[in-house]
Amino acid sequence: MKVAEISPVKKHPVQVLGLCRFSVPSLGAFQVAHDSIAARREMLYDPIRLSQRFVWFEHVFLPGLRAQTDPEFTMIVLLGEDFPQPWRARMQALVADVPQIKLDHAPPREHRVVCAEAMARHIDADAQIVAEHRLDDDDAVAVDFVAQLRRAAYRLTRFQRAEGLVGVDFCKGVLLSVARGKVTPSPRMAQLWTPALAVLSPQGEARHILDWPHHKLWKKMPVVSLCEEVMFLRGQHDTNDSKILPAKDGFPVPEDGWDALLQRRFSIDLPAFRAAVAGLSV
Repeated sequence: MKVAEISPVKKHPVQVLGLCRFSVPSLGAFQVAHDSIAARREMLYDPIRLSQRFVWFEHVFLPGLRAQTDPEFTMIVLLGEDFPQPWRARMQALVADVPQIKLDHAPPREHRVVCAEAMARHIDADAQIVAEHRLDDDDAVAVDFVAQLRRAAYRLTRFQRAEGLVGVDFCKGVLLSVARGKVTPSPRMAQLWTPALAVLSPQGEARHILDWPHHKLWKKMPVVSLCEEVMFLRGQHDTNDSKILPAKDGFPVPEDGWDALLQRRFSIDLPAFRAAVAGLSV
């Protein structure tokens, strides 16, 4: 089925709701400190930085969402209210064929507040369970992520009703690193990384996915780990706000098997991504 043929998101007992923060000048959230919103805006809207973010967004973030086997989801892409041209028009063009992606805009206020407000605006009032997740613009989820998350939510319905909040951690995935123009994928088994980590919450819950530090989620609610399938991809490059420690756990992938794996699980064209990365330095 072509993406253009997908009908709008239907009402569903389990709503899968994602948030991607793409260049949102705000207070808090960044490990790199700035003296003012103006200084943060200058960093976030720097054309060189935006060129890099768009390469990741187009070649890594979007393909898996376009190819979801379960099309009933909503992904909010949150931008600053003054997100500049021509980047604004480019973003609108990139997501035009993915009706599940909703562009939203945030004023320069406290980061968690504007993110919570954006999530609240898109919650389906008829959903019984909201499965929230966050996805950075240089990360990806597997093509069956929505289907697997919804399946997990159904299986955990009674547990979620008893506990109120339940984390679902898909902990098998890929680290895709870019250093000095070289693209290197590597396998990762990682607990509580954000790309495929979700929170199941009841309708009307006032807290949202960013209200809990992802690495401490297990202290706030029970978390179910699902590690059978490759489900997440996390990007690593020189503009990352947080640093990723060396690998401790992985799984076997043949050196010549990465193109097929990334295409099959994330709909990512790895040679095309390599070419786009190489073009950044031209």
